[in-house]
Amino acid sequence: MDKNRIAHLISAVLFVTGDPVSVANLAALAGMDFEEFDELLSGIIKEKAERNEGILIRRIADKVQLCTNADYAEYIQLLLAPEVKGRLSNSVLETLSIIAYKQPVTRSEIESIRGVRCDYAVSVLLEKGMISEAGRKDVIGRPVLFATTDEFLRSFGITDLGELPAIDFEKYEQAEEAL
Repeated sequence: MDKNRIAHLISAVLFVTGDPVSVANLAALAGMDFEEFDELLSGIIKEKAERNEGILIRRIADKVQLCTNADYAEYIQLLLAPEVKGRLSNSVLETLSIIAYKQPVTRSEIESIRGVRCDYAVSVLLEKGMISEAGRKDVIGRPVLFATTDEFLRSFGITDLGELPAIDFEKYEQAEEAL
């Protein structure tokens, strides 16, 4: 298949599914080697962005999805007049930050870091789909482990956790010990 046909195949599949699709599945559909397809996909994503198309392909971790171009957001908002979503409170953002950097992490580990209970914050983040249960820790009581989701990545406009700002946790732990 030529590059244009593959670009059209990707758009068609993403449009029909409406959800993110793994790059590996798309490579298999195109009958291509993963690495070759991945390189071609990166070029297609870049070309669509350079042409400032209204519908773009966005990569999130090992998946891709269709998204609207941010340049047209105000027009879309005017047309749809979307419901304003509530912002996350500071306590919920603190909890989310701990989960993002320390994942997978248990509720008690989060509470140990924050110094306060986090039941409400965890329930809000689960409800909004920003975090999910990522298994159970192999200790007495087998507490639930929490990790961020693709929705977290989408909401913060990042493709993977490697894009989070670096934090020197040792520096903060030493400062806390000094207090």
